Amino acid sequence: MAAQYFKSHKGFERLFLLLRQKYISLNRFSGTVVLQNVTEIESKDLTNFFGERVPIGSDFKTSFAKIEKKLRETKFKDFTWEELFENYFGDTVVTKEEAKKTFIKDEELFYQDILNAMPKQFQSWFRKVLSSRSSLYHLFLKRYKKNKAMFKQELLNILFIMEEISKNIPTSLTMLSTLTSDPHFLDFGLPTSNLFFKLMANYHKKEEPKTANQKIQFLAGFNIYVDQLSNFVILYNFKSDSDLINVFRRYKQPLNLNLSNFSTINYLDTDIKKVFVFENPSILPVLKKYDVPIIITYGNPNFIFYKVLEKLIERHNTIYYNGDFDPEGLLIAHNILDRFPETKLFCYKKMDYEDSISNNYIDESRLKKLNVINEPHLEEIVGLLRQYKKSAYQEKNIKNIEKYIKKLKTPN
Repeated sequence: MAAQYFKSHKGFERLFLLLRQKYISLNRFSGTVVLQNVTEIESKDLTNFFGERVPIGSDFKTSFAKIEKKLRETKFKDFTWEELFENYFGDTVVTKEEAKKTFIKDEELFYQDILNAMPKQFQSWFRKVLSSRSSLYHLFLKRYKKNKAMFKQELLNILFIMEEISKNIPTSLTMLSTLTSDPHFLDFGLPTSNLFFKLMANYHKKEEPKTANQKIQFLAGFNIYVDQLSNFVILYNFKSDSDLINVFRRYKQPLNLNLSNFSTINYLDTDIKKVFVFENPSILPVLKKYDVPIIITYGNPNFIFYKVLEKLIERHNTIYYNGDFDPEGLLIAHNILDRFPETKLFCYKKMDYEDSISNNYIDESRLKKLNVINEPHLEEIVGLLRQYKKSAYQEKNIKNIEKYIKKLKTPN
């Protein structure tokens, strides 16, 4: 047997590895190979086989055709390359083309199993993702190659979570994670959570959220909150069917309303049909004397803030918003207007900026956040921030804010 002959002569080991690589690459037994820096044992065995001197240290060039010609002159003349390779390497040598065909077939079976197991409402969309060869599909491919069994379970977990979300029942991110065997499945930053946001964004044709705040706002659009008790908003002077709201109103006290409290409220309203929304809690003690309905977002608006505004707008209340004049503050105003276009911004003029400007400089990395803001009502302040590169704050603009509230205080 030819394979036994070559295996018994160590000088052929490197040559056969080169021949194997060439076959895998070309998908056929043809082409040439070069054995570099021939060793002593290689020189001896190659010289004996080819009948020509192969010097030590030389680079020896040969081909499938040349080796085959030599073998046809020996007792191994009836050999086949397929049999020789299989017996020499102890297994069938798979070419790149054959491996690719096998990979594609296995991949098709993998996704077909997922399609059969997933909720039917996602099947058509999922097929489009697979056929699109988009960045999402290439992420699939990467996860598939790394660990396809784990990836299959992750995909199905996310698809069943998405089915639950489609019911539009308010819930928490933690409760959605309990649909899997991992309570941290949707924790921000984990690969499973990142995949969840990519799938949700793609399915609903929305921009994929990247930052924690963007993710919180994204989830809020699907009635999903991150945490009930720490998800709160400050309210002052509202009326409701809830005794909690009314008691705080009666005693003229601000209320930290969390999602647990909010779930017991059917309606939320005001007497004057005007609601003043501010970013910072420090402004509330000054404005309480006007006895107007006030909401404090306490920084970036969260899930409950948007739910509160929805209830107020249902009762035909007009929302007035004022925030800080810095990139983060303008992004908050931008996001509120994006969600509730009927919101009215007030005290966003050049005079307001000049009256409240600080000595706090804004670096270039923060100024870049202004690039996403395209609201005409914010254009003037955006320009001033880029020009002066200094923040301006609500607290320093309090007199202009008070004048505005006095003007609008009269009920409709």
